[in-house]
Amino acid sequence: MEVGDRDQGLSIYRRWRPRRFSQVVGQRLVVETLRRAVAQGRLAHAYLFSGQRGVGKTSVARILARAVNCLAPQEGEPCNECENCRRILSGRSLDVVEIDGASNRGIDQIRKLREEVGYVPAGARYKVYIIDEVHMLTGEAFNALLKTLEEPPPHVIFIFATTEPHKVPPTVLSRCQAFEFSPIPEQVIREKVLEIAQKEGIEIEGEAAELIARRAGGSLRDAEVLLEQLSQGGKITAEQVVELLGLPRVAEVDGFLSALLEKDAGAALGTVENLAFRGRDLGLFLEEAAARARDRVIEGDARFIPLARRLLQLRAELPRAVSPRLHLEIEILSLCGPPAGPTAEAEEPQEGQPQGDPWRAMLTAILEERPSVAAFLAPAKAELTDGVLTVRLPRDCRFHYESLLEPEVRSYLEETAQQFFGALLLVDIRWEGREDEGPSLEERAELVARALEGRIIKEGEDAGTG
Repeated sequence: MEVGDRDQGLSIYRRWRPRRFSQVVGQRLVVETLRRAVAQGRLAHAYLFSGQRGVGKTSVARILARAVNCLAPQEGEPCNECENCRRILSGRSLDVVEIDGASNRGIDQIRKLREEVGYVPAGARYKVYIIDEVHMLTGEAFNALLKTLEEPPPHVIFIFATTEPHKVPPTVLSRCQAFEFSPIPEQVIREKVLEIAQKEGIEIEGEAAELIARRAGGSLRDAEVLLEQLSQGGKITAEQVVELLGLPRVAEVDGFLSALLEKDAGAALGTVENLAFRGRDLGLFLEEAAARARDRVIEGDARFIPLARRLLQLRAELPRAVSPRLHLEIEILSLCGPPAGPTAEAEEPQEGQPQGDPWRAMLTAILEERPSVAAFLAPAKAELTDGVLTVRLPRDCRFHYESLLEPEVRSYLEETAQQFFGALLLVDIRWEGREDEGPSLEERAELVARALEGRIIKEGEDAGTG
C-alpha cells in the first residue's frame, strides 16, 4: 500500500510509517544489509536493533517480519500484497508476535513464549517475535530467554529492539546479529517533513521545517508528531514553531555565540535578558547554542571547540543552580569580562581615580573579588548624574535587585563605587517591576533548599540526626 492509499484516520506518523526497506529514512546500511540477507536466504535466528527512539527500529522489524514470510518477495522486499503480508499488516497473523518489554518483563511472559515457539507457524514460513525495549526484561526473564536462544527452533526469528543496549546481558548480545540505528540527520528530517507536508496538503515555511527537524533531535517520528500538532492551526510558520517549542531563532543563537567569542558581555547579557523576559527555557537555549557551536566546528571554525564544551558543561550545571539566570550571567562575565559602562554622561574622576570607563572598571574589580555581586549588576543599566549613581534593574531581575539590597552587599557596592566614581554621593538601586511580583522570601528559601538538596526546618520541628 502506497502513501496515497493509507488510512486517513491514522495519525501522520502512522500513515507515513515505511512498509518497504526502500522507504526507510536515514538507515541505508542497515536496511540494505537486511534486504540482501532476505534475498539470499541468509537469515539469523536473532537480531538486536539498538538506537534512540523514533529512528525506525520497530518499523524495520515489521518490514523484516513480512519480508521473511512474503509469498512473492521482490529482491528481499515484501510485496505487501500477498496473503501473508496483508495478514501481518492488519495485525491478524498468529505468526508475528509483538511484545512490549516494558509491560511484559516478567518470567511468566517469557515462559509462555518458550512454550509457543515449539509450535510450527500457522501459515507463514517463520514465527517472528518482536520484543520492544528488551532491556526492560528481568534477570530471570533473560535467563529463560537465553535457553531458547541457545537452541532456537529453525522456524523462529527473534527481533529485539532497545534504546539501551548496554543493559542487555552479554550472553544474550552474543547470540544476536546486532544493528545500530543512527540518529537521522537534521537535513534528512527537514526534507522528509517538507515531503510529507506537500503530500498531506500542509502549508509550511522552509525555516519552520528546519526548526522542527532541529528540535526532533534525530527522531523522524518526533518530527512527524510535531508536524501534525502544528498543522492544526493552518499554515505553519517559523514564528509558530518558535512559540510552541520555545526555540530560539538561529540568528539569536549566532548572535549570542558571536558575542561570547568577541567578549561582548553586554550583547550576551542582553540575549539572556530577552530570553528571560519572554519566559524562555535557558537550558534549552544552551542546548541549541552548544549544537550550533558544534556545527560551526564541523564547518571548520576551531574557535568554537572550547565554547561548545563549556556550553554543554553549563547546561548540565543549570538545573542545580539556585538561579539559572544568575548562574549563566556569572559564566558570561567570566568569559567576557564586565559589559560597557553607563551610557549617561559620567563625571570626571578625581586625581588618583581610575581613568576610562569607571563602570566597567568597577565590575571588573568586583568580578575578581565577588563574582556573584558582579552577576547581580550585569543586567543593570547605570547612570551617573550629579553625584548619584543610579543602577536600574529590569523587571525580570527581582532576585538580582533584592540581593543587591542586602545590607552587607549594598555596603560593599557603595564602598567599591566610591573608588571608581568621583564625588559620588549615593548609589541608588532601582527595579522596574512591582513589589507584588516574583517569589516570596519563603519561596526563595525553598528554592535554595532544593538546590542544596536540603529542606526548610519549621519552627518547633526537630531536624534530627539521620
